[in-house]
Amino acid sequence: MDDVIIIGGSFAGLAAALQLGRARRKATILDTGLPRNRFAGHSHGLLGHDHKPPLDILAEARQQLARYPTVKLINARADSISGTIDNFAVLTGDGESFGARRLILSYGVADQMPDVPGFAESWGTSIVPCPYCDGFEVADQHWGLVWSG
Repeated sequence: MDDVIIIGGSFAGLAAALQLGRARRKATILDTGLPRNRFAGHSHGLLGHDHKPPLDILAEARQQLARYPTVKLINARADSISGTIDNFAVLTGDGESFGARRLILSYGVADQMPDVPGFAESWGTSIVPCPYCDGFEVADQHWGLVWSG
């Protein structure tokens, strides 16, 4: 049984895994390899990595985690969680089960695309999900906001 299972292996999940690995805690990261920002050309606001492609940042982080023998990265989707503190079980889509004393949920959100021709193809390039993240790059240009709610 692991100390921690981390569901989601993007920036937050990998940062948590780094600290757990350095503390020699057994941690398993379950991740599909499909981060929300995978369509973006660049990430911003992450010190030391500003304007780098997000997939490059993740690849570098995974490479750094490889030096910690107590941290495992499993390419799988967590489908269900059961149990209580000190005895959690996580079942993946392919039927594998993982146990841990604690859980970290860092799986983020899934964007819902409107049914507009070309919208999905432009997502992360000319249509961006975060005006704060990409505002600097579009300053002094015309831009719009899609709002639902």
